[in-house]
Amino acid sequence: MKKTTLALTILFAVNGLIYAGSETFSGKEMKQVAPTPPECFNWTGFYAGGFGGYKFSSVDVNLGLTEGWNNVPDSRDLFESEGSRDLDNSGAEMGGLIGYNYQWHCWVFGLEADGGYLWARDSHDTGTLTPPDDIGLVHIRSSFKTHYLFTAAPRIGYACGKWLPYVTGGLAVGDLELAQEINFIGDGSGSGEGGSKTQTNLGWMVGGGLQYALTDHWSVRAQYQYIDLGNVNFDSNFSFIDSPAHSSADLREHNASFAVMYKF
Repeated sequence: MKKTTLALTILFAVNGLIYAGSETFSGKEMKQVAPTPPECFNWTGFYAGGFGGYKFSSVDVNLGLTEGWNNVPDSRDLFESEGSRDLDNSGAEMGGLIGYNYQWHCWVFGLEADGGYLWARDSHDTGTLTPPDDIGLVHIRSSFKTHYLFTAAPRIGYACGKWLPYVTGGLAVGDLELAQEINFIGDGSGSGEGGSKTQTNLGWMVGGGLQYALTDHWSVRAQYQYIDLGNVNFDSNFSFIDSPAHSSADLREHNASFAVMYKF
């Protein structure tokens, strides 16, 4: 009887191990289902919008004095130093844009044109200067303005769901207005030299941004651009002595903007 009970116990134990092993290693484990990546938003089509931003500008001003100024070298060095102070031409910008995107898989290729009005101007006034060569009191004033900026450039981006990071680079067109005067105020004659010049320059820009689709048609974006608009310069001279002056300014801009756009 004891042998029979022991045999039955061993048999049940072996059967339990067999069935347990068969259940554990049956090969019917649940398969892991990978999450479906979000589909790319469709950016293809024409779009238009408006933007506002702020331009952080650096205007590199240079005043060069030659000929008769070489007879008073200490005064010339003082005037060139004071007349070559850089200007901070930063200011706000507001404008509109239009463009077209073509999408291939998640890659987005586009072309965009922007135009805006700028409130960007700055000036520097030396006040009364006392030259070391005893040639009388002198006053120097410099100013710089820019009123508008247009850009036209391709852009390339990669859509991640409703997000579109992109890079861009192309042409930039803007106006540069420089004015500079050197006035002798100590002798009462009001003599001096100087002038002004306004011109439209063709330059270049490069930048990038991040756009987000709010709906099938509306989107918003933040963008940065570095802009180089080149140089403006002019020559001036006293009417009664040969003492020419050369005034010049170079404009570089860092542009941060925010836009609201509608895709048709």
